[in-house]
Amino acid sequence: MTRRHSRFVFVSIFCLLAACLIFPLSASSQGQADAQKIYTEVSGTYEFVYEGQSLTIVFFVRDGRLFGREESDSEEVEIKPLALDKLKFETTVPSSGQYYEIGFSRDEEGKVNKCRLATGGIEIDGERAK
Repeated sequence: MTRRHSRFVFVSIFCLLAACLIFPLSASSQGQADAQKIYTEVSGTYEFVYEGQSLTIVFFVRDGRLFGREESDSEEVEIKPLALDKLKFETTVPSSGQYYEIGFSRDEEGKVNKCRLATGGIEIDGERAK
């Protein structure tokens, strides 16, 4: 191999490695920005009614993560994404061990205004209150 050819190969490999290191960071950064936007969109207070009982859950963002808590309870639970593009999340409440899948939906104007909680074969629909 000539010196010129080996230098070209080295430079090409170096550029490829640099691109691999830079672009995933950009994609990761973009993904985090998208997640933050969605977390902000779903944040709010939602009211659920099931078999005559009502439940109010507050979703909020803190330290770049999504949390939820019952309005009348101080236990905060981290809500983790399942499919951000579909507004699907999950959580397990530490104090009870209860697992929930959480889905949000948009209205005709594109605003997030509904939430569905699913656990143990039960699904409860709620609407944004605030």
